[in-house]
Amino acid sequence: MNFFKIISKAVCCYAVTCLGCALCFSQPVNQGHEKSADSNSEGGDVSFESAPIYKSAIFNTDENIVYNVKVNNPGAGQSGKLSYIISTNNEKELNRGSIDINLGQNSTDNYALKMPSQKAGFYKVKIIINVTDYDDTIRRVFGVDPKDIHSTTKKPADFDQFWDNTKEELSKVDPEFKITLRPDLEKDNTDVYFIEAKSLNNIGITGWLTLPKDRKSKEKFPVYLLVPGYGINGLKPIFSSTEIAILCWNVRGQGDSRKVVHPTRDGYLTTDIENREKYIYRGVLMDCLRAVDFICTRPELDSTNIICAGGSAGGYLSIAACSLDKRIKLCAANNPVYCDFRSLVGSKDWPMTDIERYAKAKYIKLDRILNTLDYYDLKNFSSELKCKSLFGISLLDNLAPPYNEYTMLNNITQAKYKLFVYPDLGHEVPPSLFAYLSKWMTEEFGLYY
Repeated sequence: MNFFKIISKAVCCYAVTCLGCALCFSQPVNQGHEKSADSNSEGGDVSFESAPIYKSAIFNTDENIVYNVKVNNPGAGQSGKLSYIISTNNEKELNRGSIDINLGQNSTDNYALKMPSQKAGFYKVKIIINVTDYDDTIRRVFGVDPKDIHSTTKKPADFDQFWDNTKEELSKVDPEFKITLRPDLEKDNTDVYFIEAKSLNNIGITGWLTLPKDRKSKEKFPVYLLVPGYGINGLKPIFSSTEIAILCWNVRGQGDSRKVVHPTRDGYLTTDIENREKYIYRGVLMDCLRAVDFICTRPELDSTNIICAGGSAGGYLSIAACSLDKRIKLCAANNPVYCDFRSLVGSKDWPMTDIERYAKAKYIKLDRILNTLDYYDLKNFSSELKCKSLFGISLLDNLAPPYNEYTMLNNITQAKYKLFVYPDLGHEVPPSLFAYLSKWMTEEFGLYY
């Protein structure tokens, strides 16, 4: 059985897969070339491509950084230089160099562009070609010994107590679970149920459960719990599974869960961010745990086989929820955001741009907000992650930078996880990862005999 179809539906699978976060449409990452406007080689433009000698673009501190560069020249012979510029994430230049190249007429040439070794971290690199009638630039990111990357800020001393108190507060709220069959939405021989519940602060939240229509009496189904990315549109029912239940869970402020909490999409991140007790994500994370509570009440759902999955902000929710709730068996997260907030101060990208703008507009000191965010930082949750996990990160991701991803990953000491690194992608992962997730999930659930 292959769940690739349902998983890819959940995250809008295209040629490369968007993670369900509306921000990736408004804040694109430059993944390719920057051609000069006056390129005019006869017979067609020169083209060139580059690839690190290691597929993952991860190097060691004691070796040169090497990219293989292939140059195709379909026209007359040309000469010039092939150059590189290495810089930090904040664009501070570290190294530059070049080699002379001569392109024969109608030729294809290969070069090994060697660069100096670097200390542990992630770096931006520009690979530039300047020849007689053509200029072009490729932008990439490479890493060096990322397992040696650690945040410079510590977890608050009362972090665990804060979340234990929050979970205790949730336990005192009567969930008032309500499940309603929606025959008007039935398709693909699948029953659709609308789920209603009460969560932290007695806020109403909702979800969509899909189950095979022709299921047997007393049959139990493993559960694919999908949590949403950043935005307000929420999740809809997902179909096409015969051996697994799919629970699409809309946390407060998303989809049908907007009756009481209904910020704008832009304001979702900053709702009550100056107060750790009132911050919207305190309730959002408890909403995810309430989904697990619901699963454990249903006789047709196998509460011993739950996977929690999401991308972008959904990846954040998945890892945080799995760290807080040991009833979840598997975790799957792609390009999770909100890792090491303090290292993002001064960034020109979301989320820090919105956070700093909010602080300025409300005349609130940024340190006050950062003190709240210490309790919501993914790197501080991940040290408690214990379940088997599958992660995908992309090195050109400006919303979830690889340095920040590794501050979270390197705090994981209790869980076994598989990591896929995509050096040429931004805030996205390829369909192949979901094919792997499908196989991994079904094997872990024992659905192959």
